[in-house]
Amino acid sequence: MIVNVRIDDRLIHGQTAVMWIPHYKVDRVVVVDDDIAKDEIRKSILKMGCPQQCKLSVFTVDAAVDKFKRKIDEGIRVMILTVGPKPILDMIKKGYSINSVTIGNMGDKGNSTFVRKTVFVTADERDAFIEMADKYNVTLITQMVPSESADSSVIEDIRKVK
Repeated sequence: MIVNVRIDDRLIHGQTAVMWIPHYKVDRVVVVDDDIAKDEIRKSILKMGCPQQCKLSVFTVDAAVDKFKRKIDEGIRVMILTVGPKPILDMIKKGYSINSVTIGNMGDKGNSTFVRKTVFVTADERDAFIEMADKYNVTLITQMVPSESADSSVIEDIRKVK
């Protein structure tokens, strides 16, 4: 079962490994990213950062949709991680249903706009979030660590981004 769909541009790092994975009792982390799926070095680095008790898979959007539709998550606890909203929106457009997305860290990319705390979005990311929320009824939540309250009002701040 999917226990969390999370955007964090750092992917597997201290907060993910020490806080989120234990919080959700994650058995497998699935990074969904077309570029990383083709990059053996980046995949190796992610595997080194993943806690021993947790498996890591790195899939393209197409592979992730195929595998999740075939219920590869059945009987295990899975966290989906992406660096931004586009892979999630692409999964939804290809027929995989996602109800809620937690936005963690999205750092300043130079061409991005501050939304709140550690969330900066580009115009394309803004459009993807709005499409997720409006067309597909995805609830967007900001939450950096499990002890922090989840805030589902972030879409209103994202809408203000020019």
